[in-house]
Amino acid sequence: MQLVFLILAATIVGFLIPRFRADLVALSSLLALYLTGLLTVPEAFAGFANSVVIMIAALFIVGEGVFQTGLAQKAGTTLLKGTGNSEFRLTIFMMVLVAVLSGFISNTGTVAILLPVVVSLCQQLQIHPSRLLMPLAFASSMGGALTLIGTAPNLIARQSLIDSGFEGLHFFSFTPLGLIFLFTGIAFLWFFGRKRLDKPHEQETGGAEPFNVEELLEQYQAIKYIHPIRVPAENESVGKVIKELQWPSKYDVTVLEVIKSKKRRLPVGPSYTIEANDVLIIYADEQAVARFVEGINLEKLSHNTLDGHLLEGANLAEVILTPTSRLTNQSLKDISFREKYGLTVLALRHQYEEARRHSYEEKLKYGDALLVYGKWDDIDLLSKEKSDMVVLKNASEPAVEKKKPDKSTIAGLIILGMLVLMVFEVFPVVITVVIAAMIMVLTGCVRHTDQAYRSINWQTVVLIASMLPMATALEKTGGIEFLSETLIGSLGIYGPLAVLAGLYVVTSIFSQFISNTATAVLLFPVAILTAQQMGVSPMPMVMAVAYSASMAFATPVATPPNAMVMAAGKYTFLDFVRVGVPLQITIAIIAVLLIPVFFPF
Repeated sequence: MQLVFLILAATIVGFLIPRFRADLVALSSLLALYLTGLLTVPEAFAGFANSVVIMIAALFIVGEGVFQTGLAQKAGTTLLKGTGNSEFRLTIFMMVLVAVLSGFISNTGTVAILLPVVVSLCQQLQIHPSRLLMPLAFASSMGGALTLIGTAPNLIARQSLIDSGFEGLHFFSFTPLGLIFLFTGIAFLWFFGRKRLDKPHEQETGGAEPFNVEELLEQYQAIKYIHPIRVPAENESVGKVIKELQWPSKYDVTVLEVIKSKKRRLPVGPSYTIEANDVLIIYADEQAVARFVEGINLEKLSHNTLDGHLLEGANLAEVILTPTSRLTNQSLKDISFREKYGLTVLALRHQYEEARRHSYEEKLKYGDALLVYGKWDDIDLLSKEKSDMVVLKNASEPAVEKKKPDKSTIAGLIILGMLVLMVFEVFPVVITVVIAAMIMVLTGCVRHTDQAYRSINWQTVVLIASMLPMATALEKTGGIEFLSETLIGSLGIYGPLAVLAGLYVVTSIFSQFISNTATAVLLFPVAILTAQQMGVSPMPMVMAVAYSASMAFATPVATPPNAMVMAAGKYTFLDFVRVGVPLQITIAIIAVLLIPVFFPF
């Protein structure tokens, strides 16, 4: 038993180190359990044949169909834009919408879809995005507690009960309490959390300023690298194409824009031909600009000579890497970012660090935010890469999209059919979900089979499949019984409610720092055995673990949505602590008191 606990401790430490991927840590623990003789080969790889793992993979495909057809985007844009100019209505509608969507599809995907919409509405209403983006992320987590398929721990809870010989949970078993948690969260964030999310400059001016180019450049510390340069009429560069001049390689400068006569601004590409008296907006450091101006006999201008902004705001965008982005641990050079997208990266901000000028050799990290510049069409193209990044555009008008067959109605009907079959339990839940995934592909809602496979978050699939055998090893060696007896020994004298509270708190603490799915996999068997030894129903104990695993608000690393909104909302770690911890405690108290009411001992 000591050996399995030693492997478990090493696994938890691995989860806590950001450098290590959670799925690789889990897979390493699986191999350790086999190599030490604690598990046989069938036991070690039984997780990959588990119906929960199959179901979660299929749900990713179903969610991809919803995203690709634009169903989620339409629902979000239509509903949120119908809130008028009321911050109250926008906050309430937004949180309810993201919670409902997260109850049926990936909360990470839902936040990725709605985040740009919410930021755009904040700019229109002159509200700082920080007042809405943290509630957006928190509502997505609370939404996971609304249905059986809302989050992976809910599905694992059902399967754990069935494997132990008890009746499984139904589709809406989580809904009544989940709604109470959601409305509690909405009330808390509106009356209490919102005040703690005000930024200092908002308190002085009474609201957020409309989008300002210079302010955004200052936030990313990029303004000192933007220089206006005039090309004299007699200069030798006049009449030559920028690509032929090879300025980036010779002088380490990049031409972003040109200001023509009559103050007309144009984005500049490699094929642009230099004309007399062009004012070029250059991106480079001071030393490079000095060499450039002296070497080609150009005229450097001051920022004050420009009538208007340094750069055209519609050509700027913030890019936030998603938690599952394929760009993580790759450099901009590795992915040929500029060549692929035609965009220039002006600055980079790592989590918990100040923004600075990037290096093309520097590896991108989880939670990074980039400030990019380029043509509107190129920015719009980048925004289609929803699985890798979220693009916050600053243009006032949307790009004209090419007409595509509208299959959002088909996707909606597939989702509705899936829900009906699950509610009435016509087929086993896993079969219903696989059928829905297949229909999404066959009807073209997911355009290609390869895209269906790419939509699956394999990190989550491997993590769950690799952690399930850890529970088996703990059970075989008596570890589950030891944990259960320890819990009963310390809290059992105070009754089952105290034990339930202990399970909720332990789950809550672990879920702030390591995967909530891994936490749930380990604690569900403990919850069930503890209930059996105390002679009470395991249902409230299991539900305590399941609900607690979803309520992760205290840190930006607790959930992928928390990490995604951190950069866009300009939050710090302490912002999450100030708002998330009180919310965590509030919902925990309500959960401990109400779970036995809805699920009696």
